[in-house]
This record gives sequence, structure tokens and C-alpha cells, in this order.
Amino acid sequence: MIGGGLAAQVRHLVGGFLLLMQNLSRLTAAELRANAGGLRTPLLLLLLASGLLFTALTLLLVAAVLGLAQFVGPVAACVIVAVAGIVTAWALARHSLSRLAAIDLAPRRSMATLQAQIDRFAAPRPRKAPKPKEPRQ
Repeated sequence: MIGGGLAAQVRHLVGGFLLLMQNLSRLTAAELRANAGGLRTPLLLLLLASGLLFTALTLLLVAAVLGLAQFVGPVAACVIVAVAGIVTAWALARHSLSRLAAIDLAPRRSMATLQAQIDRFAAPRPRKAPKPKEPRQ
């Protein structure tokens, strides 16, 4: 009976652990999908900023070089316009990258749940107090 009780406890513990791992993997996948969903907006903004920057700056750079070339010469005009383009691109990229850095992808809720479940399974169960024997008459 003692061995059967121990075997039943081991089966219960292993079964509970397997169920925990299965549920935890589902929870972690759902949490990672939710956290990754926060990446969509900054990445789209970065893509949009890059595309607009490339298109608009190409046209503006040509116009700026042509306009400045009348005052400072063609080489100086190219340098001035290139520096302005670099500063603008750097500012847009830095802003987008700072927004990306603020997103936490770690599955913190899943890890907390796992820790709580491990603590629950690892905690010693209170033993039942033996029944007091009645005195014989």
C-alpha cells in the first residue's frame, strides 16, 4: 500500500508537471505573439520613414544642390545638402530605434506563472495528523 501510494503521488506529480509544461508553452507562445505585436507600429514607421526619406530627399537634394550651386558652387552645394540629409536620416532612425528598444519581448507573465506552479508543486504537502487511538475498555 505504501508503494502504491508513492507511485500514485509520482504519477500525479509527473502528470501535473506535463500539464503545466503544456499550458506554459501555450501561454508563452501567446505572450510572445502579443509582445511581438507591439513591434508592428515602430517597424512600419521606420519603413515608412525610410521610404519617404529616400524619395523626398532624392528630389529635395537635387533641387537643393541646383539652388545652392548658384551661390556657393556645385561641390560646396553637394556637401551642404548631403550633411543636412545625413542629420535628418540620423534623427529619424534614432527616434525609431529608441521606440524599438522600449519594447520588452520577454515572456515575463509566463515565467512568473511557471515559477508559481513550480513552487506549488515543490512545496511539501501537509501531512494528515494521525487519528488518536481510542482507549480500549
